[in-house]
Amino acid sequence: MKFLTTLFFLFAAFSGFGQSKSIDVKLLSTKKTTADTYVGTDSFGNHYTTKDQAFRKESATNPFNYKNIALGKIESVDLQNPLQIVLFYKQMNAVVLLDNQLNETIRINFSETNPELFPVFVRLASQNRLWLYDQNSQKLGLYDYVKNHFQPITVNLELPITQCQSDYNYFYWTNDQKQLLASNIYGKINLLGTLPEFDQFEMLTPNEILLKKDNILSLYNLTTKTSQIVPIPEKSIQSFCYKEQILAIFTDNEIRTYKIILP
Repeated sequence: MKFLTTLFFLFAAFSGFGQSKSIDVKLLSTKKTTADTYVGTDSFGNHYTTKDQAFRKESATNPFNYKNIALGKIESVDLQNPLQIVLFYKQMNAVVLLDNQLNETIRINFSETNPELFPVFVRLASQNRLWLYDQNSQKLGLYDYVKNHFQPITVNLELPITQCQSDYNYFYWTNDQKQLLASNIYGKINLLGTLPEFDQFEMLTPNEILLKKDNILSLYNLTTKTSQIVPIPEKSIQSFCYKEQILAIFTDNEIRTYKIILP
């Protein structure tokens, strides 16, 4: 079954290939790492990883480390703003905000401040707020962490969120039907399209998405519903990050960065 799924994905990725411009890829660097998971890379080339429940900023000059044993496992990290990093501890119903040296600036324990909230996805929004999807109400909303106030902005979402991504003004997510949706800060939801099978997605534009399926990375166009395989040699891709034409690939024990020019 896995072979058939991969074969289908390859077929979909090559459909329309002849009509598209090629994707240029150039290897920039290779870095060994002992990380358990790779989180992302910022525009300064700093790599962010986790190891033994610690969050790490791997820099050639000033490496930093943050660990909070009481909060346990880090569920997710939002690196949208490297000066205001968001760590979400789902099991302990808590969020921690860090500065660029991984100093804790804000800690939110929802069980104490808002015991009715059970967030399952948390991301950074604008104006001292967080995007928050609450499992209890099944609504997406904005949480003001200065006022400790949650404002739902949508009706109950019919299908559960499987993965998400955000910027200050939009929250993007996929559901178990592979639908890709977006909500603005006023709660207006748009269906952007349906994606092929994937393990990880990253929005580049409202029309283009990078998708990872097994060990294949491709660029998917929502308008034409076609894909192009990104020509990288890695045989093992655990996760990836794309920012400002820099693609970082996390393998079993390395972070490999590429200069990539998309068509």
